[in-house]
Amino acid sequence: MKRKITLSRRKTIFAWICVLPVLVIRLWTTAYPVVAMSYYSLLDYDLIRRKKEFAGLQNFKNLAKNKQFLESLSFTVKFTVISICFIIVLGVALALLMKQNFGGRKLIRTVALIPWGLSMIVVSIAALWAFDDTYGIVNDLIRRIGFEGYHFTWLADKSGAQVAVIIVNIWKNVSFFAIIMLAAFQGIPGELFESARIDGASNWKILFHVSLPYVMRTFIIMIIFVGVSQINSFEIVYAMTKGGPGTTTSLLAYRLYMEATKSMNYGMASAITMVMFLVTAVYGIIGLRIYRKVDY
Repeated sequence: MKRKITLSRRKTIFAWICVLPVLVIRLWTTAYPVVAMSYYSLLDYDLIRRKKEFAGLQNFKNLAKNKQFLESLSFTVKFTVISICFIIVLGVALALLMKQNFGGRKLIRTVALIPWGLSMIVVSIAALWAFDDTYGIVNDLIRRIGFEGYHFTWLADKSGAQVAVIIVNIWKNVSFFAIIMLAAFQGIPGELFESARIDGASNWKILFHVSLPYVMRTFIIMIIFVGVSQINSFEIVYAMTKGGPGTTTSLLAYRLYMEATKSMNYGMASAITMVMFLVTAVYGIIGLRIYRKVDY
């Protein structure tokens, strides 16, 4: 018995020795940035004014009065909520379409992967040209379908720029959501569908009472994953609109970038980082709590 316990302990110790370096690195790369940003957010740290002194919660008070930050916060909420809603609906619809058995299914699955495989920077630069009011394909397509003489300066108009950014973001992320949901749908036992049809259930009832409940855990995890990525989006605004016109399409991550690299105000940038961290953490915690309550 002593020999078996000793062998078991040796295996446990060896396992911890193997895992410990990764845990230390992970802890360092996760905990250190959070602690550092928390510290800097309490400082009046401005490289232009060459000032670095303790300011308490003053940075957060300034953010509450900062119109640019509030506009960025407002657009980030709008951008995230609208994107998540459309990504969910279109992603589930695309997954169900790709699940059907028909000719050309493999081609559709391949084409659906293209947006996911492209870099967001590449997509954003292409979208910048697509929404150009003079040479862009978007205005040209609208004119071709019957709206002759149509001309709209998408990226120079506040609402137009916001709509354009959200459309491109949805197009880029729908395919990833759809592919994961397709894998989840394909894991549903066929017996459940047969039983539901024998009971006289329609396709809509099968979807809402069989398919979605069965994949609900995957569904919620994907909503958490997509939501976190939307809250922290940066590349699409950086490459497509530079936050313009004015600051109407400036997401929180882009406002953080501007404060840190243009204004050189590290204290304010750290405060924005903490706001993003807290919003992301709250969103993730709520999502995980819902996830744990799901039981099928």
